[in-house]
Amino acid sequence: MVIPKRSSIQSWKTGGFKTEDRNKSIIFALLIVALLITSTGFAAAKEATIVVKSADTPDNRVVIFSAFSPEKIDIHSGESVTWINFKKPKAPVVLVSADELWEETTLNYGKAFSFTFENPGTYSFTLKDNPDIKGTVTVLAGESQNASSENSVGTTVTAEKAQVQSNPDSSMKNLEVKNKENVENKENVKNKENVKNKEKIAIYSTTLTPNLIEIEKGSTVSWVNYKRPKGSSVLVSEDGLWEKQTINYGKAFSYTFENSGTYTFSLEGVPEAKATVVVK
Repeated sequence: MVIPKRSSIQSWKTGGFKTEDRNKSIIFALLIVALLITSTGFAAAKEATIVVKSADTPDNRVVIFSAFSPEKIDIHSGESVTWINFKKPKAPVVLVSADELWEETTLNYGKAFSFTFENPGTYSFTLKDNPDIKGTVTVLAGESQNASSENSVGTTVTAEKAQVQSNPDSSMKNLEVKNKENVENKENVKNKENVKNKEKIAIYSTTLTPNLIEIEKGSTVSWVNYKRPKGSSVLVSEDGLWEKQTINYGKAFSYTFENSGTYTFSLEGVPEAKATVVVK
């Protein structure tokens, strides 16, 4: 029979072996706590990032106070509009597209949401909890100021948006001033276009928009290709003013009308796509 040493017996009696198990449990618990703290930090960092649905054009902003400012905004097809929540007292809002262009989107205070409008038309938006607060976006056919923008989830946040996020109160006045400047700039652009006597007709898959315009002799008309999916279109002058013109996506063809008359144009292979230019 083997008799254990006295020191071993003493360790067993005093709970020496139990002490080792207890230490292992404590170390394991500390590791779990450390992992929880680390994962919580990552989650907080992720939550602090502004996620924008599409690349935005800095000229086109709608600020949400107790109402939309501005309530109406005009853009060109292919441009984006950004909504920023500055509601007071600070609270989240739910932005709703009356035309179901996007799903209901919740914006916390200081956060932004962008959407790119591809097709001409008038679109309405409102707040879910305040349906009486309404606004409209009118999308005009013509060359986009942001033609290279494409819809994308998780677009990199611009420095300006980072400033809005970090200090939205101080950014609010700057946005109001820029909105006024943008309105004035657009008016100046329109006046310049009128002086140049240029008109535009947008080419889509099966339509020409507008399909009827009236101009003065010496005026120029430009046909711009916005066909989707992206592809070339062949513009035909049914009066033989020019040979068939192939226009790639995003490109334009222009013609100056020197003589009075009524002229008809169409897309090759798309007989329903026609437009008329009346020269006075």
